[in-house]
Amino acid sequence: MNLQIEAIAKELKDSVLLKESEFSGDIINEIPPIISILKDGFIRIKALILNYKFENELEEITFFKETKPKLFYKLIYYRKMHSIEQHRPVCGYDTTKEFLENQQEAVNSFYRKNNEFVQYYRSGNTVFDKYYFLKNSPEIELNEDSFSFERDPNFSTNCDFKATELLANDMLASYLDAELAKLKHNELSHSNTMDVSNDKWTDTKAGLAEIIYAIHAAHSVNHGNIDLKVLAAKFGAIFNADIGDIYHTFLEIRSRKGVRTVFLNRLSDALNKRMDEADGK
Repeated sequence: MNLQIEAIAKELKDSVLLKESEFSGDIINEIPPIISILKDGFIRIKALILNYKFENELEEITFFKETKPKLFYKLIYYRKMHSIEQHRPVCGYDTTKEFLENQQEAVNSFYRKNNEFVQYYRSGNTVFDKYYFLKNSPEIELNEDSFSFERDPNFSTNCDFKATELLANDMLASYLDAELAKLKHNELSHSNTMDVSNDKWTDTKAGLAEIIYAIHAAHSVNHGNIDLKVLAAKFGAIFNADIGDIYHTFLEIRSRKGVRTVFLNRLSDALNKRMDEADGK
C-alpha cells in the first residue's frame, strides 16, 4: 500500500508542479485544472485506503496525521483561492482592501478557534494522536468546528481534515498578505506618493527575470514569504522596467537549450573578472 501511495503522491506532485510552473496569473481559468488533478488523486487514494487494513496504529496515525494532509492541503488552498478571486471586487481600492482583510480575518479566526490543536500539531506532539488520527476514535471536541459533518468515517479521523486545513491556511495567509501588498503598491504608484526612480534597466527583460526568479527560489527576501509577482513589481518600480508577463518569460528561459541561466552566468563572470583585476591578475 505504501508503494502505491508513494507512486500516486509523486504523480500528483509532478503534475501539480508542472501546472504551477506554467501558471500565467489567470487564477479563474488556470486553477480549476489543478483542483481536478488533486480531486482525482484524492479519489484514487481513498479507494486504496477503503480496501486496506493498516498493519498497526502507528501506520494508521502516520497516514492520517502526515501523509493525507500533506497530499491534499493544496486542494483546499486552491479551492479557497479560486473562490476568493471569483468574489473579489473588480475595482475600488478601499472595497478590495476590505474584502481581502475580511478573508484574512477568516484565516485568523480558524487559528484562534483551533489554537489548542494548532499548537499541538506544530509542536510535533504525539500524546493525543490515537484520539486525533485513528479512525473510529471517540470524538474530542476541541471547539465548535469539529468538521464531523464533512467526514467519511472510513477515510477520516477526528482531526485529519483540521490538519489539512491548517496547512492550507498557512499558504492562504501568505497569498492574502501578498495580494494586499500588491494592492497597496499599486495604489501608491497611482497616487504618486511613492518616490519615483529615474534609473532604468538597460539589459534584457529575460536577464531581469532570471534575477527575480533566482532570488525568489533562494528565499532571499522575507525568507521566501513574498509572492513572485510582488517581487517582480518591486524590481520593475526600482528600475522603471516593464516586467510584462514574467511567467511567460520564465517558460522561455526554461526552454533554452544548453545553459539556461545565461544572464546569471554573465553576472558571475563579470564579478569574478573585476575581482581578478582588483587582485592584479
